Amino acid sequence: MENITPEIYDKHVISQGLQFQVDTYYEPKEISQQRRIKIVLKAINPQQGEKILDVGCGVGTFAFYSAKSKALSFGIDYSKASLETARVLCDRYGVSENTNFIVANVFRLPFKDASFDKVVAADFIEHITLEEKERLLDQIEQMLKPEGRCVIFTPNLIREKLGEIYWGIRQVLLGDKVPLNKLHLGLINRFHFEALLKKHKFNFEFSYQDITRPYLARLPIIRHFLALNLLWIIKKA
Repeated sequence: MENITPEIYDKHVISQGLQFQVDTYYEPKEISQQRRIKIVLKAINPQQGEKILDVGCGVGTFAFYSAKSKALSFGIDYSKASLETARVLCDRYGVSENTNFIVANVFRLPFKDASFDKVVAADFIEHITLEEKERLLDQIEQMLKPEGRCVIFTPNLIREKLGEIYWGIRQVLLGDKVPLNKLHLGLINRFHFEALLKKHKFNFEFSYQDITRPYLARLPIIRHFLALNLLWIIKKA
C-alpha cells in the first residue's frame, strides 16, 4: 500500500478547491455527508466553554461545528493545505476566535495532560496502522480530562471488504472499473478495535451507523456485515 505523505495529501486538497470543501463539509450538499456530520456531532455534543480536540481534522469539520456551539476547538493534522483551508473557512463563517489549527504529529500531541473535555477522531483511524492506533489511544487517554470522552467514527472493515468482492465481480463480468481507496490502509473490525479499548481500560458505548442507507444499521445480525460505519464513545475507566 502506497504511503500517503503530507505533500501528496496537500496536492489532493489544493486540487479539490475551496468550494468543494464548503459543499462537502461546511455546507454539505449530499445527504450522506449531512447524516455523517449529524451523527458525529450528536455524539460529541459540544457545549459552550468546553475544550474539544479534532484529531486528523482535515479541513476542520468538527472543530468548526464545535466552535459554532461556543466550544474552544483545536484541530490537528499533518496537512498544511488542509489546515490553511480550515483557517480560511472558519474565518469566513465567523468562528475563528474559537478555533486553533496546528500542524502536528497526532502521536505526539503538543498539549498538557488532561487538556480536553472531548476528543473526536472522525474517519481517521482507518488511515493508520495497528501500532499507530495503540499510540493514538495512549495520547487520547493522556489528553482527556477525568470525566472527558472521545468519539471515534470509522468505516466498517467487513462492509468495505464485501464491497471489494462486489466490485471485483463486476469488473470480471461487466468490465467496470474498481473504485480503490488507497487511504484506507488501516481498516479494523469492531471486535478487534474493542479489544484495544479494553487493553487500554477504556469504558465505551458502541453503535452501528450508516450514512448512505441508515436502515442497514438497524437490522439485527445483518448490520454487522452491511452497516457502513462504526461509532464508539469512549471514556476513561
